[in-house]
Amino acid sequence: MPETTTGLDRFLAYLQAAAAQAPPGWPGSVWFMLRVGEDCAGIRTSDVARPYRFLRQMAVAPPVQFGATGFSPEFTDDGNPARHYIAFVFVGFWLPAPLAIAVLYAWEIAGFVRYGGYWSPRDVASGHLGIRHGRAVRSAGPTVLPGLAAALGEGAADSPQ
Repeated sequence: MPETTTGLDRFLAYLQAAAAQAPPGWPGSVWFMLRVGEDCAGIRTSDVARPYRFLRQMAVAPPVQFGATGFSPEFTDDGNPARHYIAFVFVGFWLPAPLAIAVLYAWEIAGFVRYGGYWSPRDVASGHLGIRHGRAVRSAGPTVLPGLAAALGEGAADSPQ
């Protein structure tokens, strides 16, 4: 029997529900980013004072996962593309764009070393998209993210974002 919803469908529904639960204004945007960052990317800001633990948490599977079905191959290099995307939505929300892009490339270089010379242009593309979307959440609030994240879908990668 074919799957009735894809991983992308479940991810977009999750984002929509989380955005709907966010309090209004800046506090709601912060609450939303902390929640989706922890749920989808394993980013626990309470551990930032322990850098090794903080970074190690992001190397394991996050608590909430959606699979890769429905996501464009342009943004998918593993079974959980939402994780990398949300990590860089988070980075884009908190950091100015040039610094966020520097973090993206530093993270990918670290992965290149860690994974024995494997470079993922798909992760870079997802990261750039996530940073732009994080900046949009910062300025417009969490309700914009589900619509923006739809760009991760198959066929959506060809449309301008």
